[in-house]
Amino acid sequence: MKPTYYLLLGVAALGTVSCSDSFFEQYPSNSVTENNYYITDDDFDQGVAACYHKLKTQMGYHLNELAYRSDECCKQAMTVSDASTYYFDHFEENSSNAIMSDIWNAWYNGIYRCNDVLDHLEGREELPNYDKYRGEVLFMRSWWYFNLYRAFGGVPIAHKVVSPADAKTIRRCTDDEMYALLTGDLAEAARLLPASKGAEKARVTDIAAWTLLAKVYLTFGKPGKAKTALEEAMKNPNYGLVNTTADAFNVKNKFNKEIIFALYYNKANDTGHGYWYSTTKPEEAQLTQPAPVFRALYDARDNRLPLISEYTEDKKGTYLLNKWFDNRNDALKGNVVENDFPHLRYADVVLMYAEALAESGSSLGDALVWLNKTRTRAGLDALKPEDIPSKGAFIEALADERGREFALEGHRWFDLVRLGLALDRFHEMGYKLDAHNLLFPIPQNQIEIVNDKTILWQNPGY
Repeated sequence: MKPTYYLLLGVAALGTVSCSDSFFEQYPSNSVTENNYYITDDDFDQGVAACYHKLKTQMGYHLNELAYRSDECCKQAMTVSDASTYYFDHFEENSSNAIMSDIWNAWYNGIYRCNDVLDHLEGREELPNYDKYRGEVLFMRSWWYFNLYRAFGGVPIAHKVVSPADAKTIRRCTDDEMYALLTGDLAEAARLLPASKGAEKARVTDIAAWTLLAKVYLTFGKPGKAKTALEEAMKNPNYGLVNTTADAFNVKNKFNKEIIFALYYNKANDTGHGYWYSTTKPEEAQLTQPAPVFRALYDARDNRLPLISEYTEDKKGTYLLNKWFDNRNDALKGNVVENDFPHLRYADVVLMYAEALAESGSSLGDALVWLNKTRTRAGLDALKPEDIPSKGAFIEALADERGREFALEGHRWFDLVRLGLALDRFHEMGYKLDAHNLLFPIPQNQIEIVNDKTILWQNPGY
């Protein structure tokens, strides 16, 4: 059998793997060996597909946990089953919080899968889809490393599959090392990926790499470079804004031109998912999902407000938040629906371009042109320069507009952090937090595995 070399740390570094995170999950059979796999183009296609599949493992972190970390949702009381989320919501998490270890393990397993494909692609340029496969896994590996960095700060980086023993010697990276990795890999991915989707519409194209690269640049304080990346993204004629935000989420029009990178679900063949944001008591759910303080960001005329303030009945007694509404498949057991989860939409290209213009010294009037594109689509009046007297006022308006546009899509917390507003916004709501809360604690079990604080150390304040 193939030697059990795992990426690093994560579940596999403990010497065991769960069924859901097993290395062999990526192959059609666990009877394959090192010498009879990764031979044909189709073999590599299946390996890349396994990387895509892993993206779904912690989808709930983006959908739920980040909503509670931000001001979108709130936990008013703690129960045994949701203690980790309650502490995460109230900035009381510690290094033993299950959310931390879950995302660390899942994302490093995804990185391992990408590295495994990349290792086997070396010297195989004759494969018909070599460029596409390499571009896809570079994009996905960047996606996971970027999310690790935003959550924890510097983390160990492996460019190839390494043994568990070697993994324990890789120290947390510097900001410069992470920046070089992400910008290099995403720029290469953008060059390698096709401009248009094929039959499998969930696979990424070049615009996904340019869009994520722009978000990386903004996170690292490089708005000029972000502007250039976004201009490259906007050269792709296959993408753009649809008529309304609701249209972007229409389950009957999946992968419309606004969707750049999304997780695909299909209730017809039992690869759907359960209800998202469902309740039997909508009047009570409206107190926390989303929270009133977040709904207050919306003008009553905003056509996006019903998406996050109203629940629609799917079956007798069960109500779904409009943004994630879909009728269940009655042919299957349980409540199986098929909303896709978008990680990147064209609206993000538009609003990041507004941010890049403002942060790189362009006139606020020019930046407002782009911020107003989603405002006017939502039925609101365009903001005028006299409404936004300063760059600080523009950043506040941008944060609010991004909140309204990307509600419950996993953006809000990191937007507030990137824009420098997180501490002030949460202080205004009565939360006690400081700069150390802008990063999450490194999972304690990982620190104990490495057992060397010069290699893997805890973030300050935890």
